[in-house]
Amino acid sequence: MTQAIILGDIHFGKSTNIGKIGIGAAINSRILDQMNLLDWVLDQAETHGVHDIIVTGDIFEEPKPSSMLITLFLSWIKKCIANNVKLHLIRGNHDILRSGFISNSSLDIISEIDFDNVHVYKDIDTIIIGTTAFTLLPFRDRKSFSVASNLEALSLLQDLISYELASIPITYSKVLIGHLAIEGSIPVGDEIDDISNELFCDINMFNGYDYVWMGHVHKPQVMNKNNPYVAHVGSMDISNFGETDHKKNIVIFNCLNSTYEYKILPTRPLKKVSIIVPKDAIDTTKFVIDHLVSLNDDYSKAIIKLEVSLDSEALSLNKPIIEKFFAEKSAFSISSFFESKKMMPVKKDIKNTIDTKIDVLSAIKTYAHTYVDTDMRSEFIELATETFTNFKIEAKD
Repeated sequence: MTQAIILGDIHFGKSTNIGKIGIGAAINSRILDQMNLLDWVLDQAETHGVHDIIVTGDIFEEPKPSSMLITLFLSWIKKCIANNVKLHLIRGNHDILRSGFISNSSLDIISEIDFDNVHVYKDIDTIIIGTTAFTLLPFRDRKSFSVASNLEALSLLQDLISYELASIPITYSKVLIGHLAIEGSIPVGDEIDDISNELFCDINMFNGYDYVWMGHVHKPQVMNKNNPYVAHVGSMDISNFGETDHKKNIVIFNCLNSTYEYKILPTRPLKKVSIIVPKDAIDTTKFVIDHLVSLNDDYSKAIIKLEVSLDSEALSLNKPIIEKFFAEKSAFSISSFFESKKMMPVKKDIKNTIDTKIDVLSAIKTYAHTYVDTDMRSEFIELATETFTNFKIEAKD
């Protein structure tokens, strides 16, 4: 059976700020998570007889990835080659490092090594697998076309797509896979580097194709259900607490009969919990624990972000007890634990404000009426006024 896997943006090296260093290991746990997902994808390729994996872009999180990340990714490439799996890597915006009109990419290293069965796409191209033509479209923005407006850039992009489409035999199924934002899609993180130069593609640009899967936007979402089917496949991993509700997928596409299925990636869960402790809670820690129990959530292998809001006079939380609760629930780690207290606002008495705009005699009276006892107020005002008058006379002399 001739099939291909479509894998969303990898972002290798992302979200290490919520990971941890394992005992005896120098690699951040989030990088290990991403390596495990890549190995899972390769396992799926072997299970389903897949010989082509197409990645939608953003292979690395940073345009200048560390040598360690490059080495680890190269080791996965070698696994794919050993298992007779071809890799098709589309260049994304995170894979590009610009200097004026010149752009370089960390993926150039992979191209230079010239691996068998590994292809990097920095320009639009079409490949044939079975009876399906896959048009692979790397990231483009207005700057990459060197034109004055986004409208001009979109017109040139449309010309490129139309040219590729015209070269495909009419009997073949037509699939476009790329790294561009579809108009109306919902970005959730750092997908868009430069909103003023970003190109948002209308679905009508893809007329003539049967299916379109784009990377770039991290949240999986279907933009058009047919003629053509248009969707963002989403990124490979859940990278931050704004993506906790995402179901990350791969697409397994049958290149002979043009059918497809989604398979959910086994991503590590991220759990964000926000709790407001009421003012009348005597034992704040017990209230938080009881609330967590009532949620009846599964924290197994999860990274936790806990935010607790307390009254200004409430006792602070016993954090070790709460950490023990999550440990007993087999949580992987607590990446952040925020405890905040609501402070009572101090009202400003405008009538009794002493500042540089008030004259000295008025300031003396205001101070006396605000801070001096009634039985001493007259004496205080008289003495302060006399002192100020004498000071003025001495200053003139």
